[in-house]
This record gives sequence, structure tokens and C-alpha cells, in this order.
Amino acid sequence: MVRRIGVVAIFAVAICFLASSAHAAGWGVGGFAGVSIPVVQDDAANGMVFGGHLKLSLGMLGVEPNFTYFKSGDWEFDDLPGETFEGAKVTSIGVNILLGGGAPTGFRFFPFVGAKYYNFKQDIPDFSDSQLGFNGGLGIEIGSGPIGIEARGSLEVLPLDPDGSRKWMHVTGGLNYYFGGM
Repeated sequence: MVRRIGVVAIFAVAICFLASSAHAAGWGVGGFAGVSIPVVQDDAANGMVFGGHLKLSLGMLGVEPNFTYFKSGDWEFDDLPGETFEGAKVTSIGVNILLGGGAPTGFRFFPFVGAKYYNFKQDIPDFSDSQLGFNGGLGIEIGSGPIGIEARGSLEVLPLDPDGSRKWMHVTGGLNYYFGGM
């Protein structure tokens, strides 16, 4: 619990610092939704993902604090056909660094990488874990004025103790609104 409060406090201080330094460069908010595809997992099926982000422009770089929720689809054991089990639920809070900041005018590609604090819960087997993980991918955004429409592909990686990991591919679409200075 203390660790979680510490991570949230550091995250809040970082957002305040970045927001104050991004004031002249501009900022925006956005939301997204899409499909979550498990990678090399027998106990998961395709599910849904949605979330929101704050977009801070620092010249050629963008900083993106974000919140994401995703759920794997229901799945079944090969040995027990017809009996389904509920998919895992994952919430994450993190920060991405984007190459290319500011509101787009026209069309642009942007690669991104980031770190997230994941909270993973699964009923069968009964498992819950909170870990620091990472993500990265490529996005495209088409914009005009303060509005941007984006699509992304990202790989989410959650390391597990003592070894192994969970991985998901997210394909999302979203809408962003940019405020002054961009």
C-alpha cells in the first residue's frame, strides 16, 4: 500500500512539473478505445481496452501521462471444452514519451515508449499482482485546428516475478483536443 501511494505521489509531482513547463508549448487531452490482443497466452482471449491521456508538448517531444483499463476476453481450457473462465482485468497508470509534440496539422506518424504501473487481476488461477512494466509502439494522427484523430498499435509488457511476463498488443483509435499555444 505504501509503495502504491509513493508511485502515485511521484506521478502527481511529475505531472505538475511537466504541466508547468509545457504551459508555453501547449497541451491537450484525449481518450481512446480499441481491442486488446493477448500475445502468447493460453489463458486469455481478445478483449477490450479504453483510457485517457494528457498530452504535453515540449518542442519535438511529447509527454503523455495516461490511464488505461483493459480486460482479456473469456477463455476455456482445451481439456474442459464448453466451460469458460473470465479474462484478466488490468489497470495501468504511466507516462509515454512521443517523438513529435504539439497538435498535428494534417498527417503525422509518432513512435512512443513508456513505463507504466500495472495492476493485474485474474480469477482462474487466483492471481493478483502490481508491477512496473513498459510499453511502446507507433501511432498516426490526423488533425485540423484543435482536434486530432489518432490510431495506435502498442505492445504492453508486464514482467512477473520470479520470471516470465504477460504481453498484450493494443490496437486503438482515439480523439484528442488541444488547447492554446500549440
